[in-house]
Amino acid sequence: MINVGGMRSKPNMRFFKPGEVLVREGDRDLRLYIVVTGSVIIYKNYQKVGETRLEELVVGEFFGEQSLFLGIGQPATAVAAQETLAYSLTRAEIFDFFRDEPDAAFALCADICQRLKAMSRPEFETVSEPETTPAPAPAPAPEPEPDPEREAGFSAFFPPGHGHYRLPEPEEAPPPDIIFKAKEKCPVCGMIFEASGVRESKLIRRRTDADLREHFKGVEPIHYDVITCPQCWYSALRDNFDAAEPADPQRLLAELTALHRDLDFNFDNRRDAAEVFTGYYLALRSAPLCFRQAEAQTARLWLKLSRLYEDCGDGAMAEYANRQALAAYEEVYQRANLNARAMQRLQFIMGDLHFKLGAFREARDLLFKAKTARGGTEQIRLCADNRLDLMREAEKQPKT
Repeated sequence: MINVGGMRSKPNMRFFKPGEVLVREGDRDLRLYIVVTGSVIIYKNYQKVGETRLEELVVGEFFGEQSLFLGIGQPATAVAAQETLAYSLTRAEIFDFFRDEPDAAFALCADICQRLKAMSRPEFETVSEPETTPAPAPAPAPEPEPDPEREAGFSAFFPPGHGHYRLPEPEEAPPPDIIFKAKEKCPVCGMIFEASGVRESKLIRRRTDADLREHFKGVEPIHYDVITCPQCWYSALRDNFDAAEPADPQRLLAELTALHRDLDFNFDNRRDAAEVFTGYYLALRSAPLCFRQAEAQTARLWLKLSRLYEDCGDGAMAEYANRQALAAYEEVYQRANLNARAMQRLQFIMGDLHFKLGAFREARDLLFKAKTARGGTEQIRLCADNRLDLMREAEKQPKT
């Protein structure tokens, strides 16, 4: 993997919006591209019959080497998965790259050799393997259809615009035993019940997005981050579930009981879209009545909800959730007494939300504060710097 730390100031940097095509299969675009921020998905037969997703390239990875070095058309289509900066090199520029960036050039050559090694058998492996007839692959289980009856009566519970969703299936098998069930005791009604969770020690991180969202092999922890008591419906994020201190328990129980009666819903650890979204919205109802610093809980819940909507392909609801998250985070920003690291992270999250909502002036101010914060972390500084780069490139794009 190539170290891209010093590349953001290079003149041949190109900005791509989510879903924008960098190169198309067969293009005579004789360039090598290195991902500097964001990520890129590689396809064969993109938007055609037989479309196949080959891989996702993250920061420090590259594509187009065959076109650059062999002078052939691009072998696949590359599409930006998110806001992406890519460093492009033509044949004329590659020589300067080798001279000026020897470490990066060596990493590039090493990665190309690794790809060639993965595509061919080692020369010393001469023992022939017996031919076998592969066992037929098991038929894939049919994807569950959204169940309107399971979500019946929710029109007044969910905000306007919320629809029927199916959570996306993971692209790869999860690590073994990563999902567990543990006994929980509801701090509101006292019921003991089982709740599913994710073993954090078994999580295998695949990538981190520019907004600090982490992606893991075969599992989405956001689906398991809220615990709901199946009896009284008190709900909260897992790391705060036991910390509830309702000022008026009777009022809380009365409100939750009314919801239970109106919605006619059962929590059975299916973790389908209906159960996950319902848990989050119940947690939003519970937070003001259970926590002294409810704004922090509310902000985190809305931010996770925005990512759930994004995963389900509902951009309008993702934007709505981002606006709600930003409003709650602004309350936290005004009132909370945070240490340097927590304040830096909060400034970055708020700046990123402003950026996503198109408020570049506010985004620039907060991201600059996160970038220059004393006592913060280098990771957040780098992320803020990358976001500022993306913003500058986005502002250069012609408005449509």
